[in-house]
Amino acid sequence: MRAAVIWSMGILIMGCRSEESIKVFNSLPVAEITSHSDGHTFVEGDSVSFIATISDANHAEDELLVTWYSGTDVICSESTVPADGIVQCQVGIQADWEDIRVQAIDPAGGAGSDNILIDVQVNATPVVQVLGPTENGLYYSDQLITFSGISTDAEDDPDQLVSTWDSSLDGALQIDATPNSNGEFSGSGYLTAGDHFITLSTEDTNGRIGTDTVTITVGPPNSEPLCDIVSPQDGSAGPESESVRFEGSASDVDIPSNELSVEWSSDKDGLIGTSTPNSSGEVAFVYDSLSVNTHTITMTVTDEVGASCSDFVVYTVGTPPELVMTSPLDGSLFNQGEAVTFRAEVTDNEDLPPEIVLEWESNIDGLISTQGPSSSGVAQFVSTILSSGVHTMTVTARDTDGLFSDAVFVITINALPTAPFVSLNPDPAYTDDDLVATASGSTDGDGQTVSYAYNWLKNNVAQGVSSSILSNALTNRGEIWTVQVTPNDGITDGPYTEQSVTISNSPPTVLSVSVSPIAPSTLDTLTCTATSSDLDGDPVSLSYAWYKGGQLQSSTSSTISGPFQQSDVLTCRVTPDDGFDVGTYSEASVTIANTPPVVNSVSVSPSILYTDSIATATVSAIDPDGDALTYTFDWIVNDGSGAQLVQSNTTANLTDTLDGVSFFDRDDDVYVTVSANDSSTSTSLDSVTMVVANTPPSAFNPLVSPTNPVAGQDDILCTVQTSDADVDAVTVAYSWTVDGVLTTNTTDTVFATDIADGEVWTCSATPNDGLEDGATVSAVAVVGADNAEAVGSNLCAAAGQTSNTAFVLTACLSDESIVTGESSNSSYTMQLGSIYRVQPSN
Repeated sequence: MRAAVIWSMGILIMGCRSEESIKVFNSLPVAEITSHSDGHTFVEGDSVSFIATISDANHAEDELLVTWYSGTDVICSESTVPADGIVQCQVGIQADWEDIRVQAIDPAGGAGSDNILIDVQVNATPVVQVLGPTENGLYYSDQLITFSGISTDAEDDPDQLVSTWDSSLDGALQIDATPNSNGEFSGSGYLTAGDHFITLSTEDTNGRIGTDTVTITVGPPNSEPLCDIVSPQDGSAGPESESVRFEGSASDVDIPSNELSVEWSSDKDGLIGTSTPNSSGEVAFVYDSLSVNTHTITMTVTDEVGASCSDFVVYTVGTPPELVMTSPLDGSLFNQGEAVTFRAEVTDNEDLPPEIVLEWESNIDGLISTQGPSSSGVAQFVSTILSSGVHTMTVTARDTDGLFSDAVFVITINALPTAPFVSLNPDPAYTDDDLVATASGSTDGDGQTVSYAYNWLKNNVAQGVSSSILSNALTNRGEIWTVQVTPNDGITDGPYTEQSVTISNSPPTVLSVSVSPIAPSTLDTLTCTATSSDLDGDPVSLSYAWYKGGQLQSSTSSTISGPFQQSDVLTCRVTPDDGFDVGTYSEASVTIANTPPVVNSVSVSPSILYTDSIATATVSAIDPDGDALTYTFDWIVNDGSGAQLVQSNTTANLTDTLDGVSFFDRDDDVYVTVSANDSSTSTSLDSVTMVVANTPPSAFNPLVSPTNPVAGQDDILCTVQTSDADVDAVTVAYSWTVDGVLTTNTTDTVFATDIADGEVWTCSATPNDGLEDGATVSAVAVVGADNAEAVGSNLCAAAGQTSNTAFVLTACLSDESIVTGESSNSSYTMQLGSIYRVQPSN
């Protein structure tokens, strides 16, 4: 956008008063940039002339001063305006400029200006690359060096760029650097010997300079290569179409050998090939197409700058003799010392057969013959002295020109293995022995592995057995067995070695010995039993001997009788005899043992156990050795949860007891184990298992009240006390008689309305524990007060016996008020109308 600023003042009319005059103000200068318009594009560094026109309405041009700006920076200093009003500002464009402004000032200080906005493109430095020389190149002071590079610039064409070469050692170089349309250029020149830091510089039209560098080493003047042909020897010859291997050496003090080039040529056939030396300078070239002629073969070695050297040899290509081997055949095998016939046929295009020289050579024995051909061309000889081994035989036929042919074949001279060392085991040998032949020690001159073949003879007759082991199933007593062992090296057999052994009689053996009984007592008879065998099948007789404590006893039979002492050791020795040899005896021993006690019986009384019973165990036992016995009574009770040892007593007595009150209850299983011990061993026996029976309940202290009821007034109540040894719940069943006649009343009460004076009512009470009834007890009531005689008679009627308590009245008098009675364990006092139980008097 263009901006023009004009400073002006109008005519200011101040209030129109007649007496005041009109005032005229200064006109501002006018400035306009005419060379470029707003938004023009420039390149950084461009040299540009900006032009503007300046005028002023009331001042002459030479009175005006003009200044050029970019932003606030002055780019062209203040100057006067020429008479034509045209001003210029010649400047180089800077990258940071954004506008150009021209300003004119008149003598009164009035100012006028014009401004344009500009676009500045940054000027790029040329891109420069050295293409040659390179850091790892080889350069010489006497050889031209090629300098090449490429330079490009974003703003300038290649032909606008100026490139120069410079050396840190030789300074500015006069090397042509005129670029082509791609910016590439190339030139050449010499450098002095030494290390050079080469700089390629390229300057664009804006003065910007791009560079690239390379460091190279320039050597002294180039040296020529050195070369030498080492094979074939000068004057050598060879047959037509044969491959000739040419070998030589090449070197150069300036470059590695493998960077040299080699050419091979013949003065007759021209260039025949090229090759490249290896890093050690060795050169090889194989060629098979030389013409039949005498050739001068030249090897030419050239370095990288064209310096070269040459060497040559003379080589003749001719026709060698023809050689045909007819004997022995390739791969033939002969044993050491065997005669070997060697035969060959020889012809030659130039020479007669006798002029041909033959050499017969072995890689093992060296030259073995120089036998040449006869006039018919046949050469033949026989040898028996070749060493053992695999021979590579070479036969060479050489003519008078030195040309030769050869034939190579292989024959094997086998060395025989030596006789082995042989052992035959066991010795002596018996019928049950396998015979084992062991061979070793055979050696083979060829170093081949030796194997052994076995041949077994019985009494000098071969048996067709070829293993190293002869089974004992084939041998019998008295036979002579011989083994022949022959070595073999995989090609042929060597001499055999033999060993012999005679099968000896096999002594009989005792297979088993036993003495019975195995744990005898002092009074037993001991019997010795033995079995035997004989490998030769001979009948075997057995002899017996008895020892006690190592001392021979008088008995020589298979039995011996006591009495013995406890702990005596009796040994039976059995010796076999087959009529030829007495075999090794075998023994068996037993120790006279303690005789255990014998428990005849164990019984428990009483035959029925109750909860409050005292069980008594009685044992009957004896000791056959007469030893004193002690007895251990182990009482076992099983209450349904498992058998438990409840009491154990050891005693010399034959009896022992167990109190039921403390140790068992109804339905428990009870038994006793009694062990009789003689201090060495013991014998045990169990009693029968007894089941604790139910104890019937008991009733006591029956009472009727009142004892003299009044008819129609008093009910009669019957009460009784009960107990049960098994702690069972007890119920009571009641019955009533009146004057001895059973009534239907089964309760414990007779109502007053049911009694009459003079009647005698008897209450009977029977206890029951849920399993069975106990003994019935009674009490009597007499209705009315005047019936003492009846009371006495009824009281007497109450005497009797329960299931577990018996009592007898000692007096039964109607006029006595008190009677006494007793049972086996209780005393009773009976008062008229009542029976009372008291605790036992003892």
